Amino acid sequence: MELVTGGRVVLGERQPGDPALPLELQDALREWAAFAVSVMRSGGPRELELLQRRGRQLASRVADLLGRPVEFTDPITGEVEWIHVGSTGPIPRLPPEPAGPTPWATGLTVAAFFAVLVAFGDIVLSRAFAEAFGLLWVPANLLVGLGLAPSLYLLRNTGFWRWPAMGTAAGLGVAWLVLLLGLLG
Repeated sequence: MELVTGGRVVLGERQPGDPALPLELQDALREWAAFAVSVMRSGGPRELELLQRRGRQLASRVADLLGRPVEFTDPITGEVEWIHVGSTGPIPRLPPEPAGPTPWATGLTVAAFFAVLVAFGDIVLSRAFAEAFGLLWVPANLLVGLGLAPSLYLLRNTGFWRWPAMGTAAGLGVAWLVLLLGLLG
């Protein structure tokens, strides 16, 4: 299996009795070739490594389908290696990119904005609901909070989105406090 000029994948010599490649695998090979052409022009080291790994994975799928080893030419180094049948397995994950500095000033500003927005919205809607339906606002508001909890929990470690999640959680807490204090007074 080799990537040739023009962004095509050449599978080498076909042997009698070789089955035809499924359309899904043909499409994957075409996508890999298109990706290879763009990465070879302006790809960084992570993209080049991904290109190599994906090429080996596709070569192992071809070897499994043909039932014999296939020759894989690395498009970056030009090295030729044999990919054997049954060599498919999980592709090891790339190491995570190092995290940059935490943008505390921007993040806390975004969190404060979301906290005020969510608290104000929850208080206004809960009070309107309370005027129309009495204490039915309590279970309705509880459902809203419990419905948002899994999403907010999952976003806590996600780049930018941790800040709106933190602000939303704080805003819901403040809204509940204001609403419960409103019941007392």
